[in-house]
Amino acid sequence: MVECKICHVEFESEKSLHGHLKAHKMRMVEYYQTHEPRRDLQTNELIKFKNKDYYFSNDFNDRSSMKEWLKNQTEENRKKYLKKFLSQRKEKHNLRYAPCQVELRSIVSPPASYFHKLFGDYYSICRDLGFESKYAYPIEKLKSEEKSGFVIYIDSREQLPLDIDYPVELKGLKFGDYALSDPSSKCRIERKSARDLFGTMSGGFDRFCKEVERAEADQSDLVVLVDEPLYDCLNFESLYRVSNKIKITPEFIFFNIRKIIQKYANIQFLFVDSRTECSRVMKKIFFSNKEYKKYDLQLMYDLKLL
Repeated sequence: MVECKICHVEFESEKSLHGHLKAHKMRMVEYYQTHEPRRDLQTNELIKFKNKDYYFSNDFNDRSSMKEWLKNQTEENRKKYLKKFLSQRKEKHNLRYAPCQVELRSIVSPPASYFHKLFGDYYSICRDLGFESKYAYPIEKLKSEEKSGFVIYIDSREQLPLDIDYPVELKGLKFGDYALSDPSSKCRIERKSARDLFGTMSGGFDRFCKEVERAEADQSDLVVLVDEPLYDCLNFESLYRVSNKIKITPEFIFFNIRKIIQKYANIQFLFVDSRTECSRVMKKIFFSNKEYKKYDLQLMYDLKLL
């Protein structure tokens, strides 16, 4: 049961409580900020109410505020806070894997490199907190050597194929948009523009999950390669309107991306600077002799190791 903090009437669900707020002529944001106020640890301003989960999951309104607060803490306090932060996210969101770079950068959190520098090994501290680790922390550039004698298959349904400096061949692919003809390669790349990504992670979400599962059944890895920087995708105020009434937000899109990353072991998301970068990075991944499987590709890209 959930009790209204204004009139103390009890409701069977939060949804019923939220509907009841109309009787008090109060919006959800006003209700929670008035009766359950949460404040930015650095500025003491009320936490922005984007949605209820966001409101109760964040201690800061933005990354700069968090960065300033951490800078003013002792090393011991920074470690204590960030361990608690990771543990709470694990419990609240039922996380299995150590959060990858895309997950960390899409919430108000330091990047993986900050955790690594503070604790000595990001994945080690995550394992201590009960996470499983998919990856090792990268310390050198991804090893990749281009080989001749193969072609890169491009799915016949790909509408805007990348310009790849390597022999290509159109072919119907059951999943992914690009694949290397080497029979030992079990990597497929799904190329997306920002708009493609937003559509897939909203109306096309269930269909895409089935595609990931087809790759999983084939024991293949799927890398979703987005031709727009992660920062830009995270900072659109309004991505696009599905209808006159429904507006997709970055929070909604990246909530679904984080959900997929945690659900499937065989998928990575990688945001790069352009279509040209997509072509370059794609060949690096295909010719890495499966080394790409060992590392968080977004982290490698951010560290300029990919």
